[in-house]
Amino acid sequence: MRVIAVKLVRLVVVLLIVTFLCFLLMKLIPGDPVDKVAAFATPEQKAVIREQLGLEKPFFSQYWSWLSGFITGDFGRYYTTNGAVGETVSSVMGQALPVSGLLLLYSQLLALAVAIPAGIYTAYKAGTRVDGVANTVAFGLLALPNFVLALVLVIYVGAQWKLLPTQWAGDPGVNPMLQWRYALLPTISLAAGQIAIYMRLLRTDMIDTLQEDFITTAKAKGIPPRKVLLRHALRPSSLTLLTVAGLNVGALIGGAVVIETIFGLPGVGRRITEAILAQQYVALQSFVAVIAITYVLVNFTVDILYSVLDPRIRNARAVT
Repeated sequence: MRVIAVKLVRLVVVLLIVTFLCFLLMKLIPGDPVDKVAAFATPEQKAVIREQLGLEKPFFSQYWSWLSGFITGDFGRYYTTNGAVGETVSSVMGQALPVSGLLLLYSQLLALAVAIPAGIYTAYKAGTRVDGVANTVAFGLLALPNFVLALVLVIYVGAQWKLLPTQWAGDPGVNPMLQWRYALLPTISLAAGQIAIYMRLLRTDMIDTLQEDFITTAKAKGIPPRKVLLRHALRPSSLTLLTVAGLNVGALIGGAVVIETIFGLPGVGRRITEAILAQQYVALQSFVAVIAITYVLVNFTVDILYSVLDPRIRNARAVT
């Protein structure tokens, strides 16, 4: 429990640092942020917006006001160029987050579902022709940017062969990721590169694990190779894979910005692109903060899972 408590304290500190850095985004904008958000507003309207954003307060008072609102779900509002107040950022985020969340989840599940069996099999067949072909394919996927793969799928699978739709044009309140025809191509585009990374990592760790004494003992007992691989070798070989899977959430989020734009998905990535182009820095600030907090929480969860997967880590912490 003491270890968990220490980790929770560290998590709170990290989250405070992350939110503070996200708040600084508004301060790094050259010039008056209000002039960017509402360029054609009257001086009176700009004064109202400046008051709503709390720009007249001292710096740390501004941060506290923004953080208090952020914690309670007040992410700010959109503003038109003439100064009119638009919809709330929280309402837009409420529609966008499920789309991006499911896209990231599907991509991770697909990547792991393909990479884990492939990594185990190539480790078992290390040095053979099958291993060489698998590594060649993996290197090819690593060299192929996800947006290039997405464009290839759009051109051939969507436009020429007309097998699957490539653009979401349905009800904004309906999640396209719940419909497999719209979810398949973006999921493949985002997962392809991760499959290669995960397979290569697991293959390398599995090869090292298969040289350990306890694996030799298991083989000497007459345990079938399949059980040796799945029961004895996979678990200790999965720590690096788990670490990279957590760290790669950031890469998936970055890729989702482009993928959602290509496929017209109303997710966080597309909303970030729209906020940048429209200079909606209030919305951009909140979107970036939510993404950063999500990334921190995912890696915190991964750190906790280490103890579950490897008792040696748990025992070492108990001793200290």
